[in-house]
Amino acid sequence: MSPPSTPPPEMPSAAKRRFHDIQRAEYVELYRPGGYHPVHFGDFFHNGRYQVIHKLGYGRYATVWLARDTQSSELVALKIKMADDSIDDREFAVLNHLNASRASGPMLGSDHVICLKDSFYHQGPNGNHRCLVFELLGDNIYSILEDYSFEMTGLGSQLTKFPKPIAKRILKDVLLGLNFLHQNGVVHGDLQPGNFISSIKPEDLDSLGPEYLDVESRKTVAEACKAEGAVVAVERLDGKLDKWAPGYLVRPQFPVIADEWPVFPIKISDLGAGILTSEPPTANMVVLAIGLRPPELMLNSHPLDTYIDIWSFGCLMFEMIVGRQLLLVMPCGNIDDANDDCLLHMDEILGPLPEEVHLKWTRSGKYFRAGSREHYNSMIDGPEGIVKLGPNMETMVRQAIPEEEEANVIISLLRKILDYDPLKRPSALEILKNSFWDEDTVA
Repeated sequence: MSPPSTPPPEMPSAAKRRFHDIQRAEYVELYRPGGYHPVHFGDFFHNGRYQVIHKLGYGRYATVWLARDTQSSELVALKIKMADDSIDDREFAVLNHLNASRASGPMLGSDHVICLKDSFYHQGPNGNHRCLVFELLGDNIYSILEDYSFEMTGLGSQLTKFPKPIAKRILKDVLLGLNFLHQNGVVHGDLQPGNFISSIKPEDLDSLGPEYLDVESRKTVAEACKAEGAVVAVERLDGKLDKWAPGYLVRPQFPVIADEWPVFPIKISDLGAGILTSEPPTANMVVLAIGLRPPELMLNSHPLDTYIDIWSFGCLMFEMIVGRQLLLVMPCGNIDDANDDCLLHMDEILGPLPEEVHLKWTRSGKYFRAGSREHYNSMIDGPEGIVKLGPNMETMVRQAIPEEEEANVIISLLRKILDYDPLKRPSALEILKNSFWDEDTVA
């Protein structure tokens, strides 16, 4: 059988796919020139220093592996970037910048941001890949909440928030991390719960027995497949062997069994969308989910700066305390329509957009009558108004927090954080000084 031809770097149409689909793993078609690097159990990196044990996760631009540092016997997280994403690597630049700041002395909040331990390049069949080595941390807080829900209710999906003292401690740790980032001229750009990571207690690593860490016993697909379907063979549609993809995909599995979650300190991770405020902004810098984007980002009315993260934090603070998203925007294929939907939510839930903001919304004529701020639907010929989206922010907070005095403190703080004028939003350090954090947090 003749060998397959080299796949082009661009993603294929459905008719030109190479592989059978694999669920609950990275998209196998991204193993192509410029894409992911193929990894197998037991692979060595950086001249034999790091050896792969298992997969921790994957994203659109990288896979992340549990590895052993053979020099120190320490367990680490090894992030292997796509080759194309390794050329102009903003994440590496931001992490290096933060490490230089740490070297100058202790800084408030530095323990709440993930720290780069090592970096190197690795050449593979798909190109030259930037590899980043981090301390081994726990799971993100949303995954932990699912486990907590199952433990507390036996259902796994019933709880929408942690107990308030735990939620406040998580939020306070995130604020400390934001303070460190912002004081060093870094905008995170993708502040969301998937990037809030729990620490690990050293004693919890004892749950990783020698049979798990014995890399030699995990090198073959036959051995690995015994682990509850954690491995799926990669098969080409034409039956040929493929040198650009691994022989199997590993479904992510976090190996540490903890007695309690989350473990503090919580750390902010994934600086792949990070922005150095000292550098000129680019058009594709921010990857925030629509429901966490501030109005100035959707309307392109202010330069990118730290106040973007502050708005996102306010949305997440509401979510963790109330147990529901503040601006629930349904997925939409058109970014302009999605932005419109979010701006309408703001107008209803947070209060009318100020006139200077409304004037910058060039598409507002689709939703407001000329010369007025009355909602209507331009797709309907008649007096029908847009259906109200539900209670406003204050009402939702008071429903979740029955104590009037505490609810008033939360509402007042959220109003400051979610100011439509980005220049009026408080800094992370100013938010930390608010009385809301004084009591009722876990030690």
